[in-house]
Amino acid sequence: MDIETILEKQRQYLWGQMNYYKHPISIARGKGMHLWDTEGKQYLDFFGGILSVSCGHCHPKVTAAIVKQVETLVQCSSVYPHANAVAYAEMLAEITPPGLTRSFFGLSGTEAVENAIKLAVQYTGRGEIIALRGAYHGLSALAVNLTAYPGWRPGEILMPGIRHAVQPNCYRCAFKQTYPSCGIACAYDLEEIIQRTTSGRIAAFIAEPIAGVSGLITPPSEYFKIAVGIARKYGGLFIADEVQTMFGRSGDYWYGCKHWDVVPDIMAIGKSIASGMPLSGTVTTPEIAEKLHVKVISTFQQHPVSMAAAIAVLQVLKEEAPPAYVGEIGRYIRRGFDELAAKYPSIGNIRGKGCMQGIEFVKDPVTKEPANELMTEVFEETLKRGLLIGAGGVGNAFRFTPPLIVQKEQIDQAIEILDESIAAALETVGT
Repeated sequence: MDIETILEKQRQYLWGQMNYYKHPISIARGKGMHLWDTEGKQYLDFFGGILSVSCGHCHPKVTAAIVKQVETLVQCSSVYPHANAVAYAEMLAEITPPGLTRSFFGLSGTEAVENAIKLAVQYTGRGEIIALRGAYHGLSALAVNLTAYPGWRPGEILMPGIRHAVQPNCYRCAFKQTYPSCGIACAYDLEEIIQRTTSGRIAAFIAEPIAGVSGLITPPSEYFKIAVGIARKYGGLFIADEVQTMFGRSGDYWYGCKHWDVVPDIMAIGKSIASGMPLSGTVTTPEIAEKLHVKVISTFQQHPVSMAAAIAVLQVLKEEAPPAYVGEIGRYIRRGFDELAAKYPSIGNIRGKGCMQGIEFVKDPVTKEPANELMTEVFEETLKRGLLIGAGGVGNAFRFTPPLIVQKEQIDQAIEILDESIAAALETVGT
């Protein structure tokens, strides 16, 4: 089908769809770092399936593992233990934080977060949760209440017991202060929220190490030590939503929290786990896992094909894109962004780590007024030139999140396209 036919049928038969670009494209195939649309145009993919395609598109080792499993067994109930699940759980326990050795495998990040909350509530015997403003944790009724971000949280679906502390965004500080003289007020705000808006007995504090949908907001180095310490002071567990940051995505370490030197009690993971196959996990300690007394069995729990893909993906990442490599690549991306920032005053902020970095555009670097129109045009210009990037922030930021196997020459190509696109967009909007 051509793109117009696809769009017409989408309008007729689907709901809840979100299309990028003024004239949407439909992807037909992929290989490595590239995608091709239904019209045959090639794109350099720096969005990576919303950070999920960690090994690139159709990596031969991952594809071979999927095909072999499909030819052997596609599905069976999780009431029958399967070798793929236990083999992968053992591999995963080698790269998760100390003590987090028990896993539950589902299909989506939303599911991973839901199960993390269930664990925290059962373990503590409490029901109040602290999340962050600007967070995104999924699309279920519970997850959208944990989420506090425009456009994702319908006001008609409200649940009690969830409170939101300020986001640790140094570029747009909620307290109008400047780091580090702020004294990390955003972290200490957690105690104010607990004392003033809860019973003082919380079940958990949940946070993303790097807030993806917000435009890759990256907390200051002291933040998590303080915030997690406060949560634990009031009896709460720390749930790290590492759906985006796990598997070396943030560089240098397998999991994102390591950058802040904190160990979570529970982790929600997904995205890069199976390089495009639907899979997620909730990982915790044996002590916490054994406190769960409600049933969590799911039809597609520990799906054999997704588990086979995950085994292959972790092997590929260890061989081709381990955290040290991603860290190096991340610093290379940052140098490229810094050069662009020196050239374009409209670049207000650069943030993120590893292969999850982004840029926020502003109309004026002093007032920091969001440049939404500029961002819209940058998206259109990168598309014309064959580069796919992701949206973030409140319409004035983008995410640069390539597969972890990306090479420096591909980054050079992407930065060159981005440079040309920003220049063209500025001419269009006149900023």
